[in-house]
Amino acid sequence: MFVLTKEEKRVICFVMLAILVGLAVKEYRRNHPVSTAAQPGLKQSLRKQPEAKPRQKSTPAPSASAP
Repeated sequence: MFVLTKEEKRVICFVMLAILVGLAVKEYRRNHPVSTAAQPGLKQSLRKQPEAKPRQKSTPAPSASAP
């Protein structure tokens, strides 16, 4: 069969563990949907953000009487 080094076995175990955790999270989210009433800001944050308007200068123009 295959002869794998300790490091190769560790990498394979890590990849398999990552896949299993990903599947578990996917199933959990499928079986426990998030209600929008519990998090009203969630829908708002997922909408397309309006484009930013150009900002005006916040510093006042220098006056003639300033020293």
